[in-house]
Amino acid sequence: MSVSNRLLTLKRKYEHINQLIRDELSRPLPDSLVLFDLKIRRLRLREVIDGFA
Repeated sequence: MSVSNRLLTLKRKYEHINQLIRDELSRPLPDSLVLFDLKIRRLRLREVIDGFA
């Protein structure tokens, strides 16, 4: 897999996690543990993406 394809895949995963966070926050009672897990996953992905730049 080329670097540009890998970066595009990571960015898509990052956007998917952002959508999951928005979905969870829109619930009447968001689950804080789910949000914590999603935000950690998003942070780790951001670190990997920034490593490509």
